[in-house]
Amino acid sequence: MFDIGFLELLVIGIISLIVLGPERLPKAARTLGLWVGKAKQSFNSIKDEIDRELKVQELQQQIEQQKQQMQEELDVNSIKESFHDMQKDINQISNDLTNSSNSNTQVTLDDSENKSSTEELPPSQPNNKRTPNTNDE
Repeated sequence: MFDIGFLELLVIGIISLIVLGPERLPKAARTLGLWVGKAKQSFNSIKDEIDRELKVQELQQQIEQQKQQMQEELDVNSIKESFHDMQKDINQISNDLTNSSNSNTQVTLDDSENKSSTEELPPSQPNNKRTPNTNDE
């Protein structure tokens, strides 16, 4: 804390011995030691409190970041859900259109088969032509 060397402490001790005398010097040193101890204790408690406040602030920032990240993930998840719902709807519509198209095609095919079968067969006429029989020989 203070940059006081051994020589400086020796000078302070000799001056205090001369000023206070040998009777009051131990009591003064004890009192000075208590004050220094209390000052260190106060300084350390303030330092610890500041460290705790910094940690609390850091934790609050982390919580805020986590909260924002979760909200972004929820937004992404809701977008994914919407996309999947839309994809299901599109698939359903596509299937419906395919089924409808197939049924229309089937009806059209049925109609065309009916037309072609009626075209192939002329109206009822007796077949008077005799087919050659190879077994008659």
